[in-house]
Amino acid sequence: MTGTAAPAPGYRPLFRHPVASRLVTARVISELGDFVGLAALLLLAYDQTRSVLGPAAVYAARTLPALLVATVFSGWLDVPARRTMLIWLSLAGAALIAVPTAVPRPVPAIVAAGLLGAVRAAYSSVNVAVAAEAVDAALRLPMFGLSAFANLVGQVTGLLVGASVTVALGPRVALLVDLVSFLLAAVVLAQLPAGRQQRRGPRPPATAGVRIIAGHPVLRGIGLVTLGTVLSGALPETLAPDLAHGAWRPVVLAASALGGAVFVLLAGRRAWLARVTGQVTTAAALAGALLLAAGLVAVDAPAWALAVANALIGAGGGWVIGAQATFARLAPRERMGQVEATMVAANIVVSGCGIFLLGGAAMLLGPAAAYLAAGLALLAVVLLARPDRLPQTAD
Repeated sequence: MTGTAAPAPGYRPLFRHPVASRLVTARVISELGDFVGLAALLLLAYDQTRSVLGPAAVYAARTLPALLVATVFSGWLDVPARRTMLIWLSLAGAALIAVPTAVPRPVPAIVAAGLLGAVRAAYSSVNVAVAAEAVDAALRLPMFGLSAFANLVGQVTGLLVGASVTVALGPRVALLVDLVSFLLAAVVLAQLPAGRQQRRGPRPPATAGVRIIAGHPVLRGIGLVTLGTVLSGALPETLAPDLAHGAWRPVVLAASALGGAVFVLLAGRRAWLARVTGQVTTAAALAGALLLAAGLVAVDAPAWALAVANALIGAGGGWVIGAQATFARLAPRERMGQVEATMVAANIVVSGCGIFLLGGAAMLLGPAAAYLAAGLALLAVVLLARPDRLPQTAD
């Protein structure tokens, strides 16, 4: 039995909903500002250190605090009133980014990047919890689709704008843009209806999210397929510099993000990914796209073919917006923040380890082997988990 979900109504009703519309608006503002600020922090760290270790430290610093929030401190996410917490997280982001804005040096930049990683993990988890609590089931998939679209477009646009502004006017201006985006997001979130502002204590243990997911067969299956997906999430961008040269290099590099952006925008307004069957089918198609890329690399296909394969990989990875909708539908609403944070933590660990292992395979055996290993691993998880065959409990 696959269970059913309400048909996705498209995007127009989303912007008439008092909660969903504000969550999406705040997310768009926040995502764009985040990547403008990230570009500034990366360039600042490189310019000050004259080493790639500077930007690498900025990226690395974002990981551990986010992981701690999503594990050790995850029990706190479902205790305070959620609207209040989203506002305070936005204000905390503004306060943190103000530090390297005032003192543009590597150490403040790295420290701010690390703490912002924690804020981002907490904000994302509570955002999904608010959606599960206050947004109609039929509107969640379009909302998650637009949020994912904002993230992907924000990466491309924000990094480009942030880098350009930093080069032309200095890092302070770009970081100031990020600071303002946090404040604007807080203003939008302050307009959320306050009717559900109950306090939820007592604080659950840090392992509650793991137990909830492990104890529900469908969530467990969807969670495993999600981890199989993020295992190769950064693989197209990691291998692109080695596979393409000249004018084709940026095309092959950006193809995955572009494919994902187009897919989530189209799929978010349809009911296909609201059903577990659609999610599993799309994840299987992603495995096929990875295997296709392996074959193309093995036969030394032209760069345009690799760009198409990477776009298909990015599109296939967009199925995770359906996973978010399923988690919001089946997980206990009073623990949704912690459940989402648990998945955030798992994704951080698996994606980090995955790209390290797949990168090693690419170095030892070639890029085709990395694509092949990623595709076979995901296909095995899909065939073993098959959560679409399990009974589900609807809202």
